[in-house]
Amino acid sequence: MSYRKKHIHPRIRGLKRKKQFFQRHLFWIIILLIVIIAGLSYFVLFFPKFQIAKIDIVGNENVTSDKIQHIVLSDVTKNIITTGFLNIDSKSIFTVSTKNIRSDILRTFPEIEEITIDKHLPDSILLKIKERKPYAVFCEQKPSKDSSESVGNTCFSLDGNGVIFKLLQRVPENTMVVYAPPTNKDIFNGENVIEKKMADTLIKVQNSLKNNFQIDVTEILVSNPLIFTTSEHWQIYFDPTSDIDLQIAKMNALLKNEILGDARKNLKYIYLQYKDKAFYR
Repeated sequence: MSYRKKHIHPRIRGLKRKKQFFQRHLFWIIILLIVIIAGLSYFVLFFPKFQIAKIDIVGNENVTSDKIQHIVLSDVTKNIITTGFLNIDSKSIFTVSTKNIRSDILRTFPEIEEITIDKHLPDSILLKIKERKPYAVFCEQKPSKDSSESVGNTCFSLDGNGVIFKLLQRVPENTMVVYAPPTNKDIFNGENVIEKKMADTLIKVQNSLKNNFQIDVTEILVSNPLIFTTSEHWQIYFDPTSDIDLQIAKMNALLKNEILGDARKNLKYIYLQYKDKAFYR
């Protein structure tokens, strides 16, 4: 018995009672972290000072600010909690995705070419709009010469990048018309119907005729050959797969040195698509 007293009882007295979990430092550290996270979440999502209160839109002319603002508000408003009887939304400037807003606006309004979006603390957004400018009219088929009406034809405003952006009920007078050979493919508003490189070619030829000889272009058939019809009722044929600058140089030389003034009245066509030669009649 003396042995048990000597060796066992001291061991029992040396044992410490285990602390409850809530009495440990780790527990209070976790609680502190939860409080901090909850506070930051409230600050980021719900603090009134950082809720979007102002949306400024500049640069738009044809697309109304109300329509653009409707898209912005739908993207800005984030649903945080939804239950059977509780619905909590946030319009925090910190959660606004300018990328999503930009994508939604460009998809909804083909008339808009570019948009930049800036967030200004604490509660405002600025949208800078650049709308497309009409360069010509694009029609699925060649419009009738008897009328400016687009009956049975689908025509759109066309910008300098080759994008169609506005459906037209009729072709405006004194407007250049661009069209292509018929296809079975449907076209849609906002589509890039002419490649940028080709669109640049059309503008380059048109500018050369207008600036150097005061000749307007009335129609362009985007095909191979590429055919321009002038306001003087004669045509110019280009090879779109060859050096356009060289062909323009040949055209300018002919109109400057050979086909002068009155001679253009009887002109029917100029063929430029042959590499080393140019023909006219």
